Amino acid sequence: MTENGRTAEARVPSTFIEYVRALGPGVLVAMAWLSAGDLVSASVSGSTYGYALMWALVLALFARYFFVSAIGKYVLCNNQGDNSILAGFGRLWRGLPALIGVIAFILGFTYQTYIIKGAATALWHLFGGIGNEEWGIFIFAVLLVGVTTLMLIRGSQYKTLETIARVSVGILLLTFLIAVAIHGFDPIALLRGLIFSVPADTGAFGAVLVLAAIIGAVGGSAANLLYPYFMQDKGWDRPAYRKLQIFDLLTGILAMIFINLAVWIVAAEVLAGGGGLAIEDPEDLATMMGRGVGLLGPLLLWIGLFFVTFTSFPAFSFGFTKVLLDGVQRSFSGRVETYENPEDHRAFKWIQIGLLLVLPLIFSLPMAPSFIALTIAGNALGAITGPIIIVGIIVLTTSKKFMLPEYVNKWWETVALLIVGGIGLWATYGVVAGLLS
Repeated sequence: MTENGRTAEARVPSTFIEYVRALGPGVLVAMAWLSAGDLVSASVSGSTYGYALMWALVLALFARYFFVSAIGKYVLCNNQGDNSILAGFGRLWRGLPALIGVIAFILGFTYQTYIIKGAATALWHLFGGIGNEEWGIFIFAVLLVGVTTLMLIRGSQYKTLETIARVSVGILLLTFLIAVAIHGFDPIALLRGLIFSVPADTGAFGAVLVLAAIIGAVGGSAANLLYPYFMQDKGWDRPAYRKLQIFDLLTGILAMIFINLAVWIVAAEVLAGGGGLAIEDPEDLATMMGRGVGLLGPLLLWIGLFFVTFTSFPAFSFGFTKVLLDGVQRSFSGRVETYENPEDHRAFKWIQIGLLLVLPLIFSLPMAPSFIALTIAGNALGAITGPIIIVGIIVLTTSKKFMLPEYVNKWWETVALLIVGGIGLWATYGVVAGLLS
C-alpha cells in the first residue's frame, strides 16, 4: 500500500467472482454522479412531462458510458506514460489542463452547494424534523460536514468512499424498486417514452432546459473526469486492467439506470400533467412518494435522498480537488511542486475541506436559494464543459501518436464519441437558450 492507502498493484481478476469483488471505481463514481441531481431531474421531468422525455435519460447514459470508457482507456492504454487524462490534454495545449481543472473545480463547488443541503434536509426529516426547519437543516449540514471531515482525514479516503458507495448502491436499489413495486407502472407508456420526441413546454421548466439538465446531470459533465483518479487509487494503471475497467464502469451505469428509471416512473405515474403538485422543494418529492406509495413513501424518499447525497459530496470533495491540483501542476510544472498523485500535495486537504466542504455551507443557510433551484442550475451549467473535454478525448484516443496501436479507437468507437460530442453541443445550446428565455 502507498502512503495514502492506494493499492500499489491490484491483482487482475480471471473469474467472474473475482471481477465482482474487484468492483470499486465504477460504483463509487456512479453514486457520486447520481447525487441529488438525478432524483430532482427525473422527478421534475416525470411530473411535468410523464414518460415523454425518458429517451433523453437513456441517451445521456449511453453517452456517458462511451465518453468515460474512452477516458479510462486513455489512462490505461496510452503510449506516453501518462497516468492522468489531464496529462494527455496537456499534450494538446499546455494551458488546457489548468483551464479544465479550474472550470471543473468551480462546477464541483456548485454541485456541493445543493448536495450538502440535500443531505442535511434528508437527515433533518429522518430525525423527525427537530426544531425550526431552516436553521435545523443548516445545523445538520454543519454536523454532516464535521463528521465527513473527520472521516476523510483518517486513513485512506478512497477506501472509505468506496465502502460508502457499495452500501449506498444496495440501499438505493432496494428503496426505489420497492416504491415502483408498490405503485406499479404502465409498460406501454414506458416504451412510448423511449421514442424520441420533445413535448410542448409545460410548467416552470421548458422542455429543452429540462433536457439540458438531464444531459448535464448524467452525460458530458466535468464529473466524468473523476473516474480515472479513482482508478488510480484502486491501482489500475496498465492495459491489463482494461476489461476490468469496462465491466466496472458498466456495472455502475446499470445501477444508475435502474435507480433513475424507478424515480422517474413514480413521478410520471403519480404527477403526470401536474397532478396538482409542482416539484419545488424536497418536501414535494416526499409528497409525491407518499401519493404513490402510501405512508412508507416519504420515509423511502428521505432514506434514498440521504444515501444519494452522502455518497456524492465526500466523493466530489475528493475528486474535484484532485482535478484542480493535477490540472494546475500539468500546466505550470516548472513553477509549482509536482506530485504523481495530487492527493500527496500538502495543500490537498486544506483545499478539499475548506473550499469544497466548509464554504458550501453558506448555501445551507435559510436565506440561500432553494434546493431545487440550485440543483437544476448546477446540472444545466455542467453540460457546458462537455464539448470542451470531448474534443480532446476524441483526438487523444483516435491517434497512434498517443495510444498503443491495438487500443486506438475503432471506427464505431469514434462515431460513438462524435455522437457524444453532438449531444454535448446540443445540451450547451439548450442551457443557453433556456436560461436566456
